[in-house]
Amino acid sequence: MLDKIRKFAFENRVYLFLLSFIIATEIFLVLSPSPERKEKLAEKKSHKILTAQEVLAQEESIKELLARDSMLGFAVTASTFLSAVALLAGLIIGIRCIARKLNGRDIMAAYGSPPEVRWQFIDILRVIVTFYFFAYLLQWIEADILGLMNIKNPNEVLFDVLNATLMDVIGLVIVLFFAVNKFKSGLAGLGLIFKNTARNMRLAIGGYFTLIPVLAIIMILVFIGIRVFSYEPPETKALEMLYEAKGTKLLFILTALVTIIGPIAEELFFRGFAYPVFRKKIGVRNAILVVSFIFAMLHMNIVSFFPILALGILLAYLYEKTGSIIPSIAVHIIHNSAVIFFVFLYKLIAIPK
Repeated sequence: MLDKIRKFAFENRVYLFLLSFIIATEIFLVLSPSPERKEKLAEKKSHKILTAQEVLAQEESIKELLARDSMLGFAVTASTFLSAVALLAGLIIGIRCIARKLNGRDIMAAYGSPPEVRWQFIDILRVIVTFYFFAYLLQWIEADILGLMNIKNPNEVLFDVLNATLMDVIGLVIVLFFAVNKFKSGLAGLGLIFKNTARNMRLAIGGYFTLIPVLAIIMILVFIGIRVFSYEPPETKALEMLYEAKGTKLLFILTALVTIIGPIAEELFFRGFAYPVFRKKIGVRNAILVVSFIFAMLHMNIVSFFPILALGILLAYLYEKTGSIIPSIAVHIIHNSAVIFFVFLYKLIAIPK
């Protein structure tokens, strides 16, 4: 037993060193939070749920704004109409899927399957450790640069956007390095297969339409739960940055991060890299559920957990049925783009100018 531990420690000595660095940094940050971090935590605790009177007052102000701004009014009307059409289409497709299942047929015909991969569960942990090592290392480098340049109050939103963009790019590079360079699998090993793209895109769009009614039901139940238990949900980091971001260039970078770079990075890791390993160990159904659960958990928001879980299940299911990760990336981009659109719309009509 001791020999196995020694062998494991020797084989993973680099990753154990990186893990030690991560733990030491986290302990340091917890024991000595900066004044800015304390102030920010205090501000987050000050949010409250609107009362019925405040909601009515806000609705009246929104109506007045839409009456004054015809273009904004058109955008709200058009988006509401298109949402209703998408919901109806999703219900129709969903009913057809249920009918197929009741008749003993698969919901979606299988056109392929994820490739067999050479990496193991330990390699997933190695990728995670490497990623977080660079994340914490980046924090130290940024702090040193700000100190050397004597910058005490940087633009926090810009800082967070650039940092998040850089980390997504680093994550992409790490996954590609492990799959392509270390295991010689090529891009196809991560599911980046571009055959039958038109058919796969039709499946992706149909799958997303089917998900829309599910997301609507989940969100209704979530909001009921929030009201019943008087829970004050924290804003996700990405949405918080969107609310606070100002300037065309910053909004462009942030939009590209959330709608394109982030989805590609997440799909290559969760579905392309991690899912085939779980699939081989615990079977298709369990792998879809476990990977989707982890995917939702890592977003660290209890309110968005169930919608993201449902999205993750669809993304893994599409990869399983097509053998290509392209449909999953497409659905992820479509979903994030829709969320960003409604966030911008909300920012225009609900946040005081």
